[in-house]
Amino acid sequence: MPKKILIFSVSIGSGHDSAAKALKSNFIEKLPDAKVKIIDTFDYINSTLHKVVVGSYMETLKFNPKVWGYLYRQAEYGDRIVDLGQILNKLLSYKLHQLVEEFHPDAIICTHAFPAGMVSVLKAQTGLSVPIIVVLTDYTVHAFWIHDYIDYYVIPSDELESECISKGMPPDSIKPYGIPIRKEFSFKYDKKTIKEKMGLDERKVVLVMGGGLGLGAVQETVKSLLHSSHDLQILAVTGHNVRLYNQLIKLRQEYNNLHVFGYIDNIVEHMTAADLIVTKPGGLTTAEVLAKKLPMVIMNPIPGQEYRNTEFLLNWGVAVKAERPGSLSSLINHLLKNSLRMKHMKEMAAYLAKPDAAKDITDFVISSKEKSK
Repeated sequence: MPKKILIFSVSIGSGHDSAAKALKSNFIEKLPDAKVKIIDTFDYINSTLHKVVVGSYMETLKFNPKVWGYLYRQAEYGDRIVDLGQILNKLLSYKLHQLVEEFHPDAIICTHAFPAGMVSVLKAQTGLSVPIIVVLTDYTVHAFWIHDYIDYYVIPSDELESECISKGMPPDSIKPYGIPIRKEFSFKYDKKTIKEKMGLDERKVVLVMGGGLGLGAVQETVKSLLHSSHDLQILAVTGHNVRLYNQLIKLRQEYNNLHVFGYIDNIVEHMTAADLIVTKPGGLTTAEVLAKKLPMVIMNPIPGQEYRNTEFLLNWGVAVKAERPGSLSSLINHLLKNSLRMKHMKEMAAYLAKPDAAKDITDFVISSKEKSK
């Protein structure tokens, strides 16, 4: 049995950390005596570096997301005379060496591409014999995630396996367990009971989210829905975006069918109450929505990984995309009136869903350790 698990994450957004926490929770449940440590990689290496990297990323997403999209594509397809990522991995990996030596883990898991590269370099330089498991947290395969000396790649869906192989992942290393989410998403909830608990009536419910950061045209989306010809109840979740929360609270004074929430821990209940969700397609949010078999309307995906997630979801028929808030109301009206389309979206979501991903990854790590004895 593994006694110590080291999980490397990066606190950019909330998805990578949430995946790490879901894994930690499952390991502790399965192995109560085990030590499971989550490391915020950049913050551990250098707090100033952490602030610069995270701050730059957030500012880019807020004010010029197209720049991020360009960098994302260049990192995969651009002509790189010098691979900056590899240089950084070599420069920074030594900082992780002492931690690994002191903690002496039985397995290392990475829920972000940056530490995956660093740990790969560390393994190459030191001959580290600990298995390294990389957990992809988007429904796409970017070159940033793929490194030598990685033992296993956990991918979000079986449907990405051929793409993974074509981009250089050894077939035997690929484990399609899914993106780890909280175990509450595998529970069955009674929709009527949850709606009553939240003070909702029998009318249709649309959940609007902008991810943990509350990004995207959330306010415009809510206003569009409030003027819909369909009599809707709207749940708006603003995440950590305090300014957005205050704006919607003012709007709430005019509309009693609008319910506003900041950052919440019980999003599973909001998804249970909802008939549709309007959201940005972050990887973890997408995994949660699929687990709840909730038809998705995509708004304002970030260029880069969210564009790729959008492509995946549209191709598999579990989502539709509204190009602008003005078209949203009519699109949702059409969906809610079309029971056949809604049924199909729910069935395809059930087909793609991996609600037990955290448990399956945990079981795999434990069984792999047992076999290696």
